[in-house]
Amino acid sequence: MKTIHTTYESIKNNEPITLTIGNFDGLHIGHQNLIEKVKKFSDTKSAVMTFFPHPMSVITNKELPILMDISDKERALKMMHVDIFMVVEFTKAFSKLEKLEFIEWLKSLQVKRIVVGRDFKFGHKGSGSVDDLKQHFEVLVVEDLLYKDTRVSTTYIKLLLEQGDMKLARKLLNKSYSIHGEVIHGDKVGKMIGYPTANIDYKNHFLPKIGVYAVIVEIGDKTYLGCANLGHNPTINYSTTRRLEVFIMDYDGNLYEKEITVSFEYYLRDEIKYDKVEAMLEQIKKDVEQTYNLLKNKNMIKYD
Repeated sequence: MKTIHTTYESIKNNEPITLTIGNFDGLHIGHQNLIEKVKKFSDTKSAVMTFFPHPMSVITNKELPILMDISDKERALKMMHVDIFMVVEFTKAFSKLEKLEFIEWLKSLQVKRIVVGRDFKFGHKGSGSVDDLKQHFEVLVVEDLLYKDTRVSTTYIKLLLEQGDMKLARKLLNKSYSIHGEVIHGDKVGKMIGYPTANIDYKNHFLPKIGVYAVIVEIGDKTYLGCANLGHNPTINYSTTRRLEVFIMDYDGNLYEKEITVSFEYYLRDEIKYDKVEAMLEQIKKDVEQTYNLLKNKNMIKYD
């Protein structure tokens, strides 16, 4: 797969493409269905275009929590055997392109065919529609993918994650939700109580429900079982911001400044404030045992 990461003024492409355009945050099964349609045409290369930073972050000047960053999307699209991945820098100047200017820009990229959802909008303030595209390109409109009468969307998956419904989120993402980030220094409390944890800088990744999770941790090319706490540490060293800390089983080494990936497999319980440290330790022991029993055959996991 060829990745093109540049500005809208500088981007170039010299071969005919069938293109789909969107943010594709999470690359859920609805997105995957759309991309499979793009790939079916043998007369063109398949191409996926997305934007960075997220358009709403630029328009509102507020950072938007994301399910996937660009590197996540690149890896996933490569596995889907997409030919070209276009990452266009989203700027306020780009957001002001009128719909006909946007169409001419697409023509300059050798777009032969466009595959989009029925409600696709483009151009300044979303002034362009599917009908506008049809006047200039061959357009394939893909209907929304429904799960039990609910539209599969990034917003819906975020709601499921906020509710701790990892099972349904996994089904709609076609994989376990994961967060990757650099291991940073914490308060070292875990080490003192016998459960050393990796404190992860999750940046602007979307955070699921506060609580304790059974997780799988990727460190380099190896995987480990882990028990993660996402929350405020109410018993010892309360934090006003949420922390993601992971106890990694059977791992002994220095992880500081290394990047690891945490996949959320099961929501175990709510975060609890204990009156005594001993009660907290007893519960952590139970959490670790439950995690091990759930994930001990991690290479052969069969989810309910």
